[in-house]
Amino acid sequence: MEATTKSEIDELLALAERNLKDAALPQLSSDGRFSMAYNAARTLANVIIRASGYRVKQTGGAHYNTFLALPVAMSPGFDTLAAYFDSCRQSRNDLSYGAASIVSVSDAEELVEKTTEFRKNVEDWLHAHHPTLI
Repeated sequence: MEATTKSEIDELLALAERNLKDAALPQLSSDGRFSMAYNAARTLANVIIRASGYRVKQTGGAHYNTFLALPVAMSPGFDTLAAYFDSCRQSRNDLSYGAASIVSVSDAEELVEKTTEFRKNVEDWLHAHHPTLI
């Protein structure tokens, strides 16, 4: 276990908010919007993990392990959402390592929408389980 601080959680929430705002920019490509929304989702998952007293190692599958740990840290009710974000992780890998124009407009919009909803879930969870961190 590794305790977090309100400052760390505030920084992570600010980063997620910035990425979500960037993902909403209409002038970005669908690949760019998807990538920014994915980064926000991963950061929000890290909020839950850190608030629960854990830290994902930054080597050897950090993104994969983040979404694997999410339902354990938050609750089993988030299995489906964690699986969705993990499938987005695979598309994000393709975007990051050589593919272009692989994300449709609707895929990007769906991820922005789900991540925006997830942000609300994270805030509600923090209020309920770790009110001193929000």
